[in-house]
Amino acid sequence: MRDGARRGLRDSTFGRRQVHNRMRVLFAIAHLDKGGGQVVQALQLFRALRQKVDGHLLCLSARGDGPSIDPEEGIEVIGPLTFPGGIFRLRRAIQDQMRSYDLVQAYDFYYALPAARLARAHPIIVRVGAHPVDDLGSRYRWAGRAWMRLTNPWVYSDTTVVVNAEHLVSTFPRGKAVFIPNGVDTLRFAASPRIDVARTELGLPLGVPLLTFTGKILPRKNLEDVFGLLRAEPTYHLLLVGTTSEPYYGDRYYRRLCAEFPDVLPRVHSVGEVPMEKIPKFLEATDVFVFPSRLEGMPNSVLEAMAAGLPVVATDIPAHQQVLTPETGVLYRTPDELRQAVARLVADGSLRRAIGERARTLVEQHFSLDSAARAYFALYEHTIAAGK
Repeated sequence: MRDGARRGLRDSTFGRRQVHNRMRVLFAIAHLDKGGGQVVQALQLFRALRQKVDGHLLCLSARGDGPSIDPEEGIEVIGPLTFPGGIFRLRRAIQDQMRSYDLVQAYDFYYALPAARLARAHPIIVRVGAHPVDDLGSRYRWAGRAWMRLTNPWVYSDTTVVVNAEHLVSTFPRGKAVFIPNGVDTLRFAASPRIDVARTELGLPLGVPLLTFTGKILPRKNLEDVFGLLRAEPTYHLLLVGTTSEPYYGDRYYRRLCAEFPDVLPRVHSVGEVPMEKIPKFLEATDVFVFPSRLEGMPNSVLEAMAAGLPVVATDIPAHQQVLTPETGVLYRTPDELRQAVARLVADGSLRRAIGERARTLVEQHFSLDSAARAYFALYEHTIAAGK
């Protein structure tokens, strides 16, 4: 793990020098009520940064089955999440308010960033949690890729880009991207989980190996690997925490999984999207965390599982290589490697605990929420000073 870029931002004392008596930041994101790692990061950072900056967060409202967002000081919902109308709603709101703020921080490149560019806001910082072209391509195939390649030069022009994963830095040429990893509030997760108590509270079966996946159930998450594992290992159960249906995408992928693996469904416990405050309880009920995704930035789900002291088995891709080593987790390339890794962990409680403890320590030392907030604050200072 390269620490140079991260240290350069983190070494600035949080709040030591301020451009104004108190820095003013206008935040914008597509939505807060569909879940996902981007939302978790945006909410956590917004709350942490508001201790040192005057912040206001603009968002749209998703028309889905996700949990609603409780009213919160500083958060303003300005209309429905529709395309392209939502972009223009955000643009108007940013345009109306940006003169009262020192900079605009966008948290997505579908709605918030185009809106900020259309509003001619300056300076703009955008956080990118995935490869823009590959991400849209995974949803809309060739049309999505073509659209992002066409609009990228304009969208990212005169914009400071923050990526949450080292392998994404090269996505933005000429050294424009700054690397700030995701931050996790480890205090949310029990240091000494009580599996049976958690399972009883959640209505999950006792005395069985329970694997858990958290995240949106989309094709790129590659859950075929885990459903196939359940078919090969008839004692395993799987807990799915995340929406099975997305607006504009539907639930076709989840229905296809159910149709392809009907024999394992009695052992699949799908609870849908839950508020982020409830995630720690589900992780507390878990034996092994599995994450078979093929396309990620820095997955918030994996970091949260590590913070919960769980052994993680994930696909061998650059996103996971940043945080998982033989000491802190297991990477796999084939379904057979997945089966072997999970079987070894299920059979050896001491190994599960040892890997989980090292994983939690790694998150505490390198991926804390406080470190991420300090890094963003330092970047805000630098960006505002450079614009004067």
